[in-house]
Amino acid sequence: MRIVKPETKLDSFFNGNYFMNGNAMPERLPYQVVTSCRCDEAPLIGELILLQLQEGFDQGYELEIKTRAHQPLIDFTVSLACSTPERASLVRLVSRLGLEKSVRSVRWQSVPAGDRQEG
Repeated sequence: MRIVKPETKLDSFFNGNYFMNGNAMPERLPYQVVTSCRCDEAPLIGELILLQLQEGFDQGYELEIKTRAHQPLIDFTVSLACSTPERASLVRLVSRLGLEKSVRSVRWQSVPAGDRQEG
C-alpha cells in the first residue's frame, strides 16, 4: 500500500520558503526512513508515522507499507525531501519511532543521486 502527499507551490509559499535567499528555494535533499515492526503492531505504528508526518512535514512525502515474505514483520518506508533546517523534523520522527517498544528497527538515510525517482 502506498500513501502519497504531493507538495504544491502554495505549500512552499505558506511555509515561508518563497522569500528565502532572494526567491531562491532552499535545496531539498531526498531521504528515506525505514521502520520495521511486528504485523500485529502495524496499525499503531502506521498511525504514529502519519501523525508525525502531518505535524512535521508540510512538504510532500510518500509512505510505502510492505509485509516481509517469510517473517511476521511489516516495513514502513517514508520517502521525502527536506532542506537542512527542516531536517530537525526528520530527526524527531526517527527519535519518536525509536521510543516505541513494538518497533524492531528504525533508520534514516539520504538517497544517492542515482537512486532518485524522476517524476
